[in-house]
Amino acid sequence: MNEQSSTIESWAFQRAHQIVVHQGLSLVDAAQSLDHKRTSNHTYALRQAISDCLLEALKHGLGRPQALEEVRQ
Repeated sequence: MNEQSSTIESWAFQRAHQIVVHQGLSLVDAAQSLDHKRTSNHTYALRQAISDCLLEALKHGLGRPQALEEVRQ
């Protein structure tokens, strides 16, 4: 694994961790309390965070086929 793919992997791990900690745990809390409105709001926030992260990856060129292939190697 080269330095670039290590950087991409590190970035992806950190972003996934941030999303799970912030939006994921809030969603779990709302669902456990059976608060349908909060659950719906947190579901939307989780979807938005994932979407934003994917757009961020594309913006930085992480969605290029060669970048993805480097990560796989």
